[in-house]
Amino acid sequence: MIPEEPIFLQNEVEANLLQALLEQEGIPHYVKAYRDPGRDGAWTFNTSWGQVECAAEHRERVKRLLEGLRESGPERDP
Repeated sequence: MIPEEPIFLQNEVEANLLQALLEQEGIPHYVKAYRDPGRDGAWTFNTSWGQVECAAEHRERVKRLLEGLRESGPERDP
């Protein structure tokens, strides 16, 4: 079986908001932050801050919640 691609998080604020929504909905999950102790906790890649892990049956709901958070974020200048 091929493992599913992780659901990546862009930053700690996004992770905290998503975690609150998942707890509110009772969805079991685990938020994993990428940290490098050799660099005082900083992660050296710009692609993601961390990831959220959940059971396969909740995966689509978690993705929809995350997309909703990203769409309702602050307006960005073009």
